[in-house]
Amino acid sequence: MPNCMSVSILCFSHFSTKLFGIDRTVTFFRWLGRARGRGRSPDASAEDLAGSAIRGMQLLPLRIECLDQAVATWYVLNRHGHPASLRIGMRLSPLSGHAWVICNEQTFIETPGMEDFTVVASYPPWLEATNTNFS
Repeated sequence: MPNCMSVSILCFSHFSTKLFGIDRTVTFFRWLGRARGRGRSPDASAEDLAGSAIRGMQLLPLRIECLDQAVATWYVLNRHGHPASLRIGMRLSPLSGHAWVICNEQTFIETPGMEDFTVVASYPPWLEATNTNFS
């Protein structure tokens, strides 16, 4: 059962990325995570946390895309002490984009053909980050 926090994180991510863009949304979530504490020691596995971060999608009448899922997963993992990086990639043929999260060499929010995506933006764990890195 999804909790109220996962639903609110997904909602905020959904509207914020559309209204303010990814950089401002990530900056806000990074600020929120730092304001709430420097991250707790891992009290649950990364898989369980990533699953709970997107479970709220079933309750929302919105079309939640991979970017919203990835931002919510990135936030929740970092918040619970799992250093996670948010990646955004593009491919030219067929033209498409995808967002995913990497934590401890695990990839969350996967899609078929991910090896064809070129990373165009990368947001590191907030304890390591000072600003956005592009690669």
